Amino acid sequence: MTKKKSKILYNMAENPFWSKAGNLTRCLQMLSYFEDRNAYLDVTFFSSINWNTADEERFRKTFPSIKLVVESFKSSKSNRIKYFLTDKLPWMLKKFLGNLQVSRVSQSFKERFQQLVREEGFEQVIISYVEYAELVAGLDGVKKIVDTHDFFTLQKMQKNEEAKQLHFDKIFKEEIELLQLFDEIWTYSVEEQYIFNQFTNQAVELIPLSFAKPIRINQSRTYDLIYVASDNPHNIQSILWFVDSVLPKINGLTLHIFGKICRVVPDHVQIVKHGMVDDLDKVYQNGKIAICPMLSGTGIKIKVLEALSYGIPVVTNRRGVDGLVNKIQNGCVLAEDGSDFAQAIMELANDEKQYQQISKEGIDFYDSFYTQQKEWDLFDRKFIKR
Repeated sequence: MTKKKSKILYNMAENPFWSKAGNLTRCLQMLSYFEDRNAYLDVTFFSSINWNTADEERFRKTFPSIKLVVESFKSSKSNRIKYFLTDKLPWMLKKFLGNLQVSRVSQSFKERFQQLVREEGFEQVIISYVEYAELVAGLDGVKKIVDTHDFFTLQKMQKNEEAKQLHFDKIFKEEIELLQLFDEIWTYSVEEQYIFNQFTNQAVELIPLSFAKPIRINQSRTYDLIYVASDNPHNIQSILWFVDSVLPKINGLTLHIFGKICRVVPDHVQIVKHGMVDDLDKVYQNGKIAICPMLSGTGIKIKVLEALSYGIPVVTNRRGVDGLVNKIQNGCVLAEDGSDFAQAIMELANDEKQYQQISKEGIDFYDSFYTQQKEWDLFDRKFIKR
């Protein structure tokens, strides 16, 4: 007798094909798991922004077993009175009352989401980011999971000076209240796991953020240094610091940069800007040393784990190892100021014995904690009825 499939609604607001940002890479990994387990799971993906016809078609070809629902944050303006009463007015009231610190969910968006849940009879709902937690407020009869991605309060406080004036206690209080709407809280960071365990009464799960085991090719690598990044404010601040404080001290080496971050990087004789690329596998197979300058930011850095999975040593700041299970002997070399950062790079470039040691530590670290099999085994225990 064939067992009934578990019905799951998975939410990520942004189109996962929109960029190579870490959160979207993570989303694609989740979708790949659900597609692979389609014999056991009936999954619908609920998303809202940065979609176009071509990407919707790409989604259906890439994940043919997963139903795609693209729902706008705002309700239709065809009935302007209804739009004002269900979208605009509640939003204005929230803003007036000072309740817009964390949540980004309008009443009409929540109602449309919950109507879908009721009509389709989902057993489990996974929400990406605490900002969308109110989608499940008052929703009964389903298991509710939040995939946090980040510690929102710290992210908000680091973002800009204006945010720091919004009062840490209010933001943190709202974040914790929203997290407690869920039956289970997911995090990839050991530091965030500790915080959420201390301040909520919910089950907190440390998810072993994973990657399919890459093909590691023992060959002459053509890129001295590689940097893969999106153009978020943390990355922009950090790469500009690197160009100013580190690059002048590493003569003879060329930095190859990939991703949307290229748009803000100044032209330099030691920099090659590749922009967006379709195949990061070739980038990592040809990179000798990865850099991850990180002066601010929260949570685990996916680009660090990606590099380590290929056996590429990573030179980074202390913020670059946030969230990792181990802070030492993990394939990363830490340096805080520009001179130390440059020295760490040059030692790896010129000392083959040290290079191979750090490379092996990175591979062992990845194999111990972050393989795809480890994460998929965990998900099988959660989602598949035996």
